[in-house]
Amino acid sequence: MSDGQASNPPQAPAGTTPPKKKHTVRNVILVIIVLVILVIGGCMALIGKAADDIDKSIKKDENKPGGTHNPMKIVPGKPFEVDHFNYKGGWKVGKDMIGDVDITGLKVTNNRSDKDSALVEIKFWRGKEVLALADCTTDPIDVGTTVTVSCGSTDKLPKSYDKITINDSF
Repeated sequence: MSDGQASNPPQAPAGTTPPKKKHTVRNVILVIIVLVILVIGGCMALIGKAADDIDKSIKKDENKPGGTHNPMKIVPGKPFEVDHFNYKGGWKVGKDMIGDVDITGLKVTNNRSDKDSALVEIKFWRGKEVLALADCTTDPIDVGTTVTVSCGSTDKLPKSYDKITINDSF
């Protein structure tokens, strides 16, 4: 082909098909991508269901007597129970040295199925107004064990109030 003309590529004989290119690498990558999408989708569905179950459980606990959204009325010296924590009678409300709320002698027995801590708020009310609050806690308590609850407050004990309530802190 010395006359400067470009040569044409060889043509397949008539009636035959050219050999197909192999796409093995592309196909493997596509399969991996599809599998990853399916796994991520499945995980997201499981996470969504678990989050929904947790949300329902939290809302149920919030609204039980003594739950975070359902304070339960208590009377000084009288026993009471909040979600399988049994509080003994004989406890007192008073003032500490600077006039803040002081709750003494409050004891609790863990009657739940597992070791757990009591984390509660005791509130002093007039009508719908919280006048004072005490945060009360324990270390983790073994099942069937009774311990003294530690309560602290920086609120002054009100001279008068309508009721005292207790609810879980969270």
